[in-house]
Amino acid sequence: MKCLFKLLAFCVYFISFSSFSQERGSFSLEANYGLQTNFFVNSYNEDNPFAASFLNKNMLGTIGGLNVRYHFNRKSAIFLAFDKSENTKEVNFNEIITGVEYFINDFHLRHINHFFQLGYEHSVQAKKSKWNFSGGLVYLRPFQQEIDITALPPGIVIEERNFKSYGLEEGGVFIGIQHSWPIDNHFELGIRTKVFYLISVNTLEAITLTPTLTYTFHKKK
Repeated sequence: MKCLFKLLAFCVYFISFSSFSQERGSFSLEANYGLQTNFFVNSYNEDNPFAASFLNKNMLGTIGGLNVRYHFNRKSAIFLAFDKSENTKEVNFNEIITGVEYFINDFHLRHINHFFQLGYEHSVQAKKSKWNFSGGLVYLRPFQQEIDITALPPGIVIEERNFKSYGLEEGGVFIGIQHSWPIDNHFELGIRTKVFYLISVNTLEAITLTPTLTYTFHKKK
C-alpha cells in the first residue's frame, strides 16, 4: 500500500510539473462525494455450517475521493483518481447457543473499497456547460468485515479480511460520464456517474453518483 501511495504522489507531482512546463497544458484538481451501489456486498451466502453468520451489508453506501487531471487541451486529458467507498449494516443479535449467550448490539459491519484509477477523458463543450466521457483501468483493495458464530466448539470470530491478511486485491476497468457547469474562471460544479467492472473476477462491482467540485490551475501567460 505504501508503494501505491508513493507512486500516486510521484504521478501527481509529475503531472503538476508538466502542466506548468507545457505551453498548452493545464492541471486541475477535483473532489467528489456522494452515493454508490455495490453489487458484491450482499452476495455472501449466510446459510452455512456456522450457527450464525453476519456477512452481508447494505448495497447503498457512500463514496468520495480526489481526481488529478492533466489537460492536453480543451478536449483531452489524462487523470489519476482515488475513491474510497463504504457500505455498512447494523447487527443486533442476542441468542443462547449450546449454553453460551451471544450478545451483539448496534454493531456496524463495514465493507470498504479503495479504488485506484488511471484514465483518459474526452470533453465535449455545450453552450453553457461541458460533458466529460472517461474510461480507464482500476486497481481495487477491499476491506471486508465479517462475523461467524460457531456452536461446537462454542466461539465467535470477528475479522476484517484485507490485502495484508488475505491478499485481497482485484483489477478491472471503469467508464464515467460527467456534466459540469463553470462557476468562474477556475471553479466548476458537476455531477458524475461511474461504473466499475472487475475483470479479475468477471463481476460488476459498483455504480456511483457524486457531485463534483473542480479547480483548474490556468497557466500564466
